[in-house]
Amino acid sequence: MNNIKRFIIFLLVLFIFLPTAYSENKIVYLDLDSLVSNTKAGKTILNRLDKSKKDALLKFEKKEKELKKIENEIKSQKNIISEEELKKKLTEFRKEISIFNKDKQKVINEFNQKKKAEFEEFFKKITPIIEKYVNEKKIDMVLDKKNIFVASKKKNVTQEIIKIIDIEIK
Repeated sequence: MNNIKRFIIFLLVLFIFLPTAYSENKIVYLDLDSLVSNTKAGKTILNRLDKSKKDALLKFEKKEKELKKIENEIKSQKNIISEEELKKKLTEFRKEISIFNKDKQKVINEFNQKKKAEFEEFFKKITPIIEKYVNEKKIDMVLDKKNIFVASKKKNVTQEIIKIIDIEIK
């Protein structure tokens, strides 16, 4: 009877402490913004998008200057030309502004779609690399740094992943 009690106590202790001994989860975090801005592929995307944005801004600044010039001309002719002529010029000017605003909105939307597509393609390329890293290191979970309040710097794998991505993606 005494041996049975010992055996039952032994089993209870074993069942209580055994799962906690093997339940150590390996959780790390990754700074996705840093991944984009510090990898060669990410820098290429950012530079391409920045150039595209600057080109569009220069185009719109030039058009805005033209519209300001037209507006100033209309204001200066306000007292000189007839009311009908003034209304006609104002109508044409408003149409040009409307077209300008539509074009500007169209370019902004196209830029945002291009940006989204570029980053989706980038993340499609790096996801298998990160998954391979996770499997090799037997990591249970990878979190984005933005969603972490406090964590040990030892758990940050961003630099390791950046090095691997730079080697894998040319």
